[in-house]
Amino acid sequence: MITESRKNVFAYNLSFLALIFAVSTDLFLRGYPGKLFYLASYVAIFYTVVYFYQNRRSLKLDKPALCFFITLLLVGISRLVWSAYFKQTHYDDIRSNYALGGKRFVIAAFLLFYFYQFRTLLLRNILKLGVGILFVGLIISVWYGHITPEPLTHRAQWTSDAATTGAYLVVVYSMLTIIVVRACFKDSGVSILLFSLVFMLTMVMLLMTATRSAILLTPIMYVVFFIYYYRSVSVKVQLVLALIIILGAASVGYFTWNRLSEIGSEIAEYGTHNDTSIGARFSMWGAGAHSITSNLIGQSVDSRYESAVNYIDHSERANPVAKFNVAYHLHNDLMDTFSLQGIFGFISLALFFVMGFYFSLYKSALQNYGTLFILLPLFILGLADTVLIQSNTVLMVIMALALSFPVMNKPRA
Repeated sequence: MITESRKNVFAYNLSFLALIFAVSTDLFLRGYPGKLFYLASYVAIFYTVVYFYQNRRSLKLDKPALCFFITLLLVGISRLVWSAYFKQTHYDDIRSNYALGGKRFVIAAFLLFYFYQFRTLLLRNILKLGVGILFVGLIISVWYGHITPEPLTHRAQWTSDAATTGAYLVVVYSMLTIIVVRACFKDSGVSILLFSLVFMLTMVMLLMTATRSAILLTPIMYVVFFIYYYRSVSVKVQLVLALIIILGAASVGYFTWNRLSEIGSEIAEYGTHNDTSIGARFSMWGAGAHSITSNLIGQSVDSRYESAVNYIDHSERANPVAKFNVAYHLHNDLMDTFSLQGIFGFISLALFFVMGFYFSLYKSALQNYGTLFILLPLFILGLADTVLIQSNTVLMVIMALALSFPVMNKPRA
């Protein structure tokens, strides 16, 4: 039983707003989103410990949710163990990114438990304020991406290290925003208007990044969300929303057609011309599979690089693009984790997705505006790129997952 005292309500809603501010500023501010995350996490850890102590004799927990939170711990521990064991490396940036990401995964287990278990404490006015903050942050992010493109490629990347990573952050931000909008305003006219605005702003931002996977996936995610959550609105409104999504996707597709059309040609030419973006991915996936070891905690980045380059030299015609990138990642989250962090790392990450999807779909949890629309694009994008290697991406994902919990259906008394 959650005590709805003024102190508990204040702490929970303050933590909610802290994460909202962190997500809303992550694309254009460095450092401060992380500080807000840790502030909310300290509150979460305190209240989680208090909750377990006070309910130690009659502890009742949602098992699917608890299993999901445990997988967060496992992913974090696997990354921390790996980074501690393989300290000596020429690629310290990779090790430190995984170490910081692992630390944040461990903290996330407590943060997500707190936001889920205490979700009855969220105030409606705070939820409305959160919607407003997310919108302001989205608009500022569009402007910031426009004025700070990467000098060489002229693609927006915001505070991330690359345009592709920036695109993935935009997708997570976008999915969280429509989840909160739908929870706050249901299927009202305001909800539909805001849903449309978020979609259009999102597509503009993805156009700035020219990231093909995000451009192709995002309209599909919006269509699925629209079909499920807005199916009760009038047919005319449904047609208007459908038209907005189609026109938005088509417009962005038109302006990025040269890049999109290259996908087919790069796949077709892989046998003779493999030093392309798609060809490099195929080469790296083969190198990744070759580099996997049976070691429980994996191998160093240097060891994997040596094995992967040897494979590329002998089996992929020394693909130069693949050799350049394989030192850093393998363009696939599960394979990258398996080849570096071994059996423990792979199983923990696979369980994270499996239990996350199970929790999202358990007892019609979609009606709760659950985690599915955060996890599903993350998983799909992670099949063609390494999304969770960046500690800032991990931060955004964790905060988005946490913020999706307070808007879920409340437990019955």
